[in-house]
Amino acid sequence: MEKIYFSVILCLQIALAYGQPSRDNVLIEGSQVKELTLPKVFQIGEYEEQYGLLYEIYHDILLTVCNDDMNLAFDKWMNMISEMESYANKIDFDLNGVKIWLKVFWNEDGTIRYLSYYRKPNSRNIDPAELSAVLSIFRNVSQMRVKSTVKYTHNGSAQFPTAMIPAESRKN
Repeated sequence: MEKIYFSVILCLQIALAYGQPSRDNVLIEGSQVKELTLPKVFQIGEYEEQYGLLYEIYHDILLTVCNDDMNLAFDKWMNMISEMESYANKIDFDLNGVKIWLKVFWNEDGTIRYLSYYRKPNSRNIDPAELSAVLSIFRNVSQMRVKSTVKYTHNGSAQFPTAMIPAESRKN
């Protein structure tokens, strides 16, 4: 039953990830208004012009909102990656062997606004639509536990399985 539920959710998320751009971020430069029309999850390399505009909105970085504490910022990032893996395990989606670059854009409250990714060449081959759907679902349930008054971003690498989840609790 859980696999059927996941399949239905996966189909809906694929439709939402690719067919429903977000229109609630607007960038105003002087008298020019630039509307961002990005999907919530997308591959790095898509939507280049819009992607570039995100840096004007999300100019602070995770390290800054962690008060320049590199250990804290690293721990927050790794916890998010671990939560991503745990969530994939929970919905019975196999991330093992997947290696990706991630660029995450957070709102002030720690919710993920946009998540972009690029599968590394040495990654296990995985359907990008399925990966986008899983990341989209994760984006909806994830929240960074950092107090911030600004929007912020971070880019980094992730590979699965992570060392943060004990082997005996992973699904193989």
